[in-house]
Amino acid sequence: MRRSFVILLMLCLLGNVFAQSNKCGIDTKALMKEEVDKGASTISFLAKMKPDYSTAMFEREGIVVGARAGNILTLCVPVENLSSLERNPDIIQYSIAHRVGGITMDKTRADTHTDKVQSGEDVINGSSLNGSGVLIGITDWGFDYTHPNINGVKNKIIERAWDHYRKAGPAPEGFNYGTEIVGFEALREALGDTSNLYNYGTHGTHVAGICAGYGADDKHRFRGQAPGAHLLLCSFGLNESDWLDGVAWMYNVAKESGKRLVVNSSWGMYSFSCLDGRSLLSQAIDNLSNEGVVFCTSAGNNGDVNFHISRNFDENPDTIRTMANYYNYATDAIGQCLIMWGEEGHDFSACFRMRSEDSTIWAIPMVSTENDTIIYDTLLCDTIRIPYRILVEHSNPYDNRPHIQMDVNKDLSLQLQLFIIAESGTVHAWNVANKTNHAGNEGAAFSPGGNQGFDSGDALFGVGEPGCASKTITVAAHHADTWSYSGDTFFPGVLASFSSNGPLISGVQKPEISAPGYQVNSSISYWTDGTYSPTAEKYAGGRTYIWSQMSGTSMSSPAVTGIVALVLQANPLLSTDEVREILFTTARNDSRTGDLHQNDSMSICWGWGKVDALEAVNKAIKKLSIEDAEKLQKPLLIYPNPTSSILFINTGCGEVVKVQIYNIEGKCLLEKMIAYEGYVNINELVSGVYIIRVGNRMEKLVVK
Repeated sequence: MRRSFVILLMLCLLGNVFAQSNKCGIDTKALMKEEVDKGASTISFLAKMKPDYSTAMFEREGIVVGARAGNILTLCVPVENLSSLERNPDIIQYSIAHRVGGITMDKTRADTHTDKVQSGEDVINGSSLNGSGVLIGITDWGFDYTHPNINGVKNKIIERAWDHYRKAGPAPEGFNYGTEIVGFEALREALGDTSNLYNYGTHGTHVAGICAGYGADDKHRFRGQAPGAHLLLCSFGLNESDWLDGVAWMYNVAKESGKRLVVNSSWGMYSFSCLDGRSLLSQAIDNLSNEGVVFCTSAGNNGDVNFHISRNFDENPDTIRTMANYYNYATDAIGQCLIMWGEEGHDFSACFRMRSEDSTIWAIPMVSTENDTIIYDTLLCDTIRIPYRILVEHSNPYDNRPHIQMDVNKDLSLQLQLFIIAESGTVHAWNVANKTNHAGNEGAAFSPGGNQGFDSGDALFGVGEPGCASKTITVAAHHADTWSYSGDTFFPGVLASFSSNGPLISGVQKPEISAPGYQVNSSISYWTDGTYSPTAEKYAGGRTYIWSQMSGTSMSSPAVTGIVALVLQANPLLSTDEVREILFTTARNDSRTGDLHQNDSMSICWGWGKVDALEAVNKAIKKLSIEDAEKLQKPLLIYPNPTSSILFINTGCGEVVKVQIYNIEGKCLLEKMIAYEGYVNINELVSGVYIIRVGNRMEKLVVK
C-alpha cells in the first residue's frame, strides 16, 4: 500500500516540478516517469555541476555519487528524492542515463603497418614495440577470461575486470555495485562475464583479441595490435551512467599504476540526447580526454542504409514526405524510433501516418516544437492498435535545438509514413529500430514506398554517440589491402559498405580515420551462446578455443586502440590532442581514399585516411626529446645477483631488447630477447664473474 502511495506521489511531483525544467531534456522527463511507472527504486543520471559544487545535499538525500569526469558526475538517485535534482543549486544540467544497445587479424596488422612496429622494422630508433606499459580499457560484453588469446599462460594480460551484472561483489573501491575481479587466478576461476540482455556473447572477447591478442599459435597468427599491453575489461550495465562509471574505474587504476590509458568503445546510439557532440556524455569524454585518457569509438554500421533524411526549408519549403521502413532483423525490435533535430531558433512540426495495402490512411495530428510535450497514445487503424510515444521540445538544454522523437510500434501489414514541415531552417531525421529499452541503433531506410511525391533518404550524418564527442577518435572501417596470388599486383582496400558516414549536424567531420573492419579474425568466447565458423583452434586447459571472423566498425575501432597503445609506449608524454594529431597527420592515402592530405580535406567516410602505425610511432618518437627519453627510462633490475640458477631481468623499458652474457674474455655465451621483464636460465654457466648486456646497458653478474 505504501509503495503504491509513493509511486502516485512521485508521479505528481514529476508533473509539477519538472514540467518547466530547463535543466534536463524532454527525453529525461519522459524516461523518469517511465522508470517510476515500472516501480524503480532508484534512477541513474549524469549531472553537470557548478565549479565549486558541494556533495552535502547528495548525502542528505541518499544520492550516491559514482564517476567524476571533470564537472560531470554520475548519480544514483532514490525515486522519492528525484525533485532534489531541480532543487540543488549546484546542478547546472542533468540527463537520465540512456539505455545502450549492443552491437583477418594478420591482414589488419599488415594493412596498418603494425607488423613493422612489432618487429622494429623501419622504426627510427630500432625499437620493437608491443604496447607494454600501457593499459587498454574495453567497455563491452561477452568476455572470456580464460581464452588463451587474451589471458593464457603465456600472456597474462588481463589485470582486472569489473562485471556490473555479477552480484557477489566486492565492487571496486568508490562504487557500490557489480564485482571487481583482480589477478590471473581469480579471473580464470570466474571463467567469464555473466549473462545480460545479450545473453552470453563474444563481442568483447573478439574486440580484446584485436587490441592485444597473443595469436592462435606460437607463430602469432591472428596476433593483436598491442600484445604487450594489459587489459581492463568492463562488462557495463546497459546505460551511459554505468559506462562512465566503468571508464572512471579504469582511469583510477591507470593513475594508481602510473600508466597511460586508452579506452575502446565498440558501440553506439542515436537516441542519446543531441547528436552534435554537446551532450553531457560527450562533455564527460572531453573532460577525461583533457586528463590524458584517449578514447577510440566505432563510427557505426549504417553506411549502407538510407536511414537519414534532411531538408533546408529556406531553400526548399516543400513538406518532407517519406516512408519509414521497419527494421525486421532483431526479435526484440518492437517498432521504429523516428528522431528529428532542427536548427536553433527554427521550430518545425511533424506527424506520422499508417497506410494499409488498400491505401486507407490513419494519421495523428501534427505536433510542433513551439511547445514542450510528452504524448503517450494509441492510433487505432480499424482493428489494429499502434501504440506510440512522442517527445517534443522547443529548445534542448544542451544545444538549444528543437527536437522531436517518435517511438512507433510496428505492424507489418501497415506502412509507416513520416511528414515534416517548417517555415525555415534545416531539419534532420533518422529512422532506427526501437526496442523495449529504447536502445535500438540499427538503421532502416527512408524511401518513397510506392507513394507519389515521397522522398528517399540517404546514408549521411550516420555517426551516433559516443562517436560524436569532439575528442574521441571515431573510426571508420575498410577492407584490408591485398596482393594477388602471384604477388605482383596490389589491391588497396575499399571502404566497407556498412561503415557509417559523417558529418555531424554541427558540421564537424566524423569519422576521422579508418582501419580494417571486414572479416577480421580474432578470439571467440568459449562460453558464448552463438555459433561461429572456426578459422583457427587451440586446445588449452581441457577446452578447445576458437578464432573466427567478424565485421563492423566494432572491429576497426580496437585496431586503432591498439595502435594508440603503441604510440603511447613510444612516447607516454603525449597529450590526447597530440595523439589525435599524430594519428590524423600520418594517416595514409591511396587511390581509394583520394589525396586527402594534399587537398587538406577530410572525407565524410574516410576522415583523414587509413591509420598507419609505423608512421604514427615514428612521429611520436620524434616528439620525444633526449632529456625526456632519459627521464622515462626506468632502472635496469637484475636479480638475484649473485645467483646460481635463474636470473630475473626487468629491462626498465617497454621495448623488446637483446640480453647477452659475456665471459671476461668478451665471448658471448648466452643470448635472449626479452620484452620489459623476463628471466634467463644460467644453470650451464660455471661459477665466476660475467658481464651482462641488456640493450645498451651493461652490469656485472656473479654466478655462484
